[in-house]
Amino acid sequence: MNARPSGRSPSGRSILLVVIGLAVAGLAGFGAMHFAGAPSTPPVEEIHEAEVPDEHTLAPSLDCAFHDMMRTHAVVSYYFDVAVSKSEAPRFYERAIVAENGTRTNFSGDDRPAWTYGLDGDGKPMITSPDGGERIVLYGLKLGLAGVWPVEAGIRSNTYRNLGGECRQTNLAARPG
Repeated sequence: MNARPSGRSPSGRSILLVVIGLAVAGLAGFGAMHFAGAPSTPPVEEIHEAEVPDEHTLAPSLDCAFHDMMRTHAVVSYYFDVAVSKSEAPRFYERAIVAENGTRTNFSGDDRPAWTYGLDGDGKPMITSPDGGERIVLYGLKLGLAGVWPVEAGIRSNTYRNLGGECRQTNLAARPG
């Protein structure tokens, strides 16, 4: 056997202890890497169905946003309550307008401007402001249809020129009663 510089040779028992120590350290390291690398389970949030209203119970409305030419931000947004009847044209009551700078003007009750519904020169549905200065053309408006639907739109006015945008129509079906 080769002698160590100290003059003693390793015993079988000390070699066994070193091998066992290395094995334990290796297993401990492997176990730590396994548990540290395992993704944690995200917390499960309970969703109560009562918190999400049925879309068919939402009041009839039309909400529109019109963007700048590059579509980077909204220039103006309109929010309307809609009165729908089987025997009359729908009536659009302006609930709010939000300007590009974030200024919001709310209307309620009899102070809500009433926009008129009609067809433009190309037969597309549109609504016109009370003073006639602004028109919103609603391509693909789905009158008589319940649910929530996207509608492509464009605004025509001296203030906003010709901007494209989109609206969300909600429950524009005539309600009984």
